[in-house]
Amino acid sequence: MLLVFWLLFFGIITNSVAPRYGAAYLFWGPEYFDKINFYSYFITGFACGGFIMAYNIASYIKNGFRFPFLATLRNPFMKYCLNNFIIPLTFSILYCLKIFFFLKSEGMFSTIHILWFILAFILGNLFFLFIAFTYFFRTNTDITKLYGIQINEPITNKGLPTKAHSGERNPHLIKESRDWYVETYMSGIFKRRLVRSVRHYKKEMLKAVLKQNHKAAFVFQILSIVSLIVLGLFSKFSIVEIPASASFFLLFTMFIMLFSSFYSWFRGWSTILFILFLVAFNFLHKIEFLQIENKAYGLDYTMPKAEYSYDNFKIIDKQYSNLNKDMDATLLTLNKWKAKNTSATEPTKKPKLVFINVSGGGLRSSLWVLSSLQYVDSLSEGKLLSQTQLITGSSGGMIGAAYLRELYLQKQQNKIKSYYSLEYQTNISKDILNPIAFKIATSEWLFPLKSFEVDGHRYSEDRGSAFEQKLEENTHNIFDKRLKDYEQPEANSQIPMMVFSPSIVNDGRKLLISPQGISYLTLNAKTDKTQFNKLFDYVEYSRFFKEQGAKNTLFTSVLRMSATFPYISPIVSLPSEPRIEIMDAGLRDNYGLETTLRFIKTFNDWIAENTSGIVIIQLRDRHKNIPIDENPSQTLGQALTRPMGSFYGHLFEVQDYNQNQQIQMADLWCKSQIDIIDLQLRNEANDRISLSWHLTNKEKKKVLASLQLPENQEAVKRIVKLLK
Repeated sequence: MLLVFWLLFFGIITNSVAPRYGAAYLFWGPEYFDKINFYSYFITGFACGGFIMAYNIASYIKNGFRFPFLATLRNPFMKYCLNNFIIPLTFSILYCLKIFFFLKSEGMFSTIHILWFILAFILGNLFFLFIAFTYFFRTNTDITKLYGIQINEPITNKGLPTKAHSGERNPHLIKESRDWYVETYMSGIFKRRLVRSVRHYKKEMLKAVLKQNHKAAFVFQILSIVSLIVLGLFSKFSIVEIPASASFFLLFTMFIMLFSSFYSWFRGWSTILFILFLVAFNFLHKIEFLQIENKAYGLDYTMPKAEYSYDNFKIIDKQYSNLNKDMDATLLTLNKWKAKNTSATEPTKKPKLVFINVSGGGLRSSLWVLSSLQYVDSLSEGKLLSQTQLITGSSGGMIGAAYLRELYLQKQQNKIKSYYSLEYQTNISKDILNPIAFKIATSEWLFPLKSFEVDGHRYSEDRGSAFEQKLEENTHNIFDKRLKDYEQPEANSQIPMMVFSPSIVNDGRKLLISPQGISYLTLNAKTDKTQFNKLFDYVEYSRFFKEQGAKNTLFTSVLRMSATFPYISPIVSLPSEPRIEIMDAGLRDNYGLETTLRFIKTFNDWIAENTSGIVIIQLRDRHKNIPIDENPSQTLGQALTRPMGSFYGHLFEVQDYNQNQQIQMADLWCKSQIDIIDLQLRNEANDRISLSWHLTNKEKKKVLASLQLPENQEAVKRIVKLLK
């Protein structure tokens, strides 16, 4: 298991593990206070030193007894670590080389600066080792300290007898079958010594020395674990938002320490007991009061739970009074949209109705959507956002669109001068991953230690709250709002409507979130010619959880529900019976096109009468026509995993194929001209931008440069021409 952890970290720093998610970049270019600096590398080095020490402690507890001669040396644990250096030293050297070449490729720092950062990593590493060895130097026991027996160090390598070099095994050094045969060891960095025979010592004496050292190691482990838990209590302070790379080192340090502590207590029984513990913990998790749930902040979980059942769906599906009410309200909004976009000099000229579909993809999509919409809106002299009625999509793209929409609203309220500033691109592309990783490393492997309050309701501090807090911090608290705060601005057509559509994990349905009544997007249409067993594939959040205060939900929680990336962001549990859990919107509809087409179909007649046509702008985080796989010769493992892996690896392409069919079908029923225009991010497989909540400087530049691609420039010209 210890070697598995090392293999994982070697895989990460060589970009062999999770390359699509940019795991290596977190280690090559760690950020602290949103900057790559001396402190970010020092902290990462310090955490790496902790991992190295945990590895040595665990290895010593597990295997120290196999080297009985250690008990006769001064500072036996330090000698053990010195002779266990190959893997940690190889890793550290390789890591430093990767840092150097990465920072060179980023083009942000001089060679002197890069070497300074590498030195910071080394100093951080050595600083932790210095603290640890200082502790062990004071607490380590040898045979002199325990029994007063004087130690005479054996001769160095200069006087090694021929036996040591002959390849013959020295029978005097073989004590028991469990011992590992060793003839020489390193007593210093450049000193090699012969192993002394321990036949004249009683076994009980040697075991007692090792046992005392195990106790010292165990105390060090407990102190480290407690320190990390205490550190997690201060997670709200920016100073402890350490780089994600350091958090990952801490997390695996914790795993090693916990398991080796378990082993030090139970020895040979530890593996079976650990497995039994995991099995028991797995079943205990089914007990409701022991379950750790993430919640949507602002919702009231103390109210009676909403009934999530087919019977309730059937009742809701027949509530046509709500349908008519919601359609009338949206028609009023559409008429206000028309009045706003009708020219006083050309009152008979009908405007284009714009819909914006944005894809998920973490920070790359947030930055891509914000920068693209800023660019196109400025070229169209503000007509793009003015003529946009609805924005749909998923994950990071919706966060970028929501940020621009709020800036657009603040411009109308004279709170800001312009929403085209490059400052906003910097804000939306800042790291969000550091506090999430820190939460995982310090508290979520155990249980949430702290809580906070919203409207008198208490919620646990976890990865979800860390995500929302960091998003607020990066955008200067611009999202400090509730879902209901957007009800009037949307209804008055001051800003476009936004419909969020996260996926329900339980059954794959969509949860549609909007401050407006949108039952027309969730109910089955009346059918006269076709009789069939209807499915209910959409749930309207605001109505379904009305009693629980759905519109009081923090807007950051709405954004997070739409962008719940597995394992990084916690799945959100909602107050229903049975409980439903929410995941990323991209699971069902990465671009929100299905929601857009439902809206168009509902108001088909009004659109045909009052507009000159429909423009659907899709902001994609990859090209639509992907290269065809060459399907090279496969290993047995690849052959076994390819059938399912290939399908799920092309999930978004499958969505594109289905939506391509839907667009063709729309030609049969839609009464208006539809122009669908793609703005596509350059994101090739051989030079992919990380699907992550962290971007490197080079990746940010690549996102912004994608607007200058010839196909995107042609698309922009086409949009501007259509909006004239």
